[in-house]
Amino acid sequence: MILGFAHPGLVVSDLDKARAFYEKMFGFRYFGDEGWQNNRTVDKAIGVAGSACKGYTLAGHNCYLELFEFSAPKQEGPSPNELGPHDLGIRHLAFFVDDCRAEYQRLLDLGGDMLGEPTDLGDGIYAVYCRDPFGNIIELAELPSKEEDPRNLPGIGSLGDYAG
Repeated sequence: MILGFAHPGLVVSDLDKARAFYEKMFGFRYFGDEGWQNNRTVDKAIGVAGSACKGYTLAGHNCYLELFEFSAPKQEGPSPNELGPHDLGIRHLAFFVDDCRAEYQRLLDLGGDMLGEPTDLGDGIYAVYCRDPFGNIIELAELPSKEEDPRNLPGIGSLGDYAG
């Protein structure tokens, strides 16, 4: 049985800067420390030998958010800044907002970057893609309809008596 969506995990180059950004921009709160080194059990679980990182788990918005800064192995691959919304893989985190244009400006003021511009998608509903300070794509979107209101989602109530 699936219990619910748990968290996305973001790998960043500056852990404390990422924590500050996600707390200030989206209201996530500190939940706990993450991290390991020289841990064969974790290496086996994630499929990477000799891994080491420090991290945080943040809580908010019906899920957790994990942030990691790896010190081993050497990071490879393209920077998130080099990937567009059309490239393969998980391409963005989306957040419902009450005022897309105001939250877009606040994201820029907190060190994020523009990708698109807030655009009326119809009926005065705005949305935009932008980037966090590490190049990850963030979507800011106003609620498009009553049916898509996240308060209508099944979820935490379906856990019933689950005690872990």
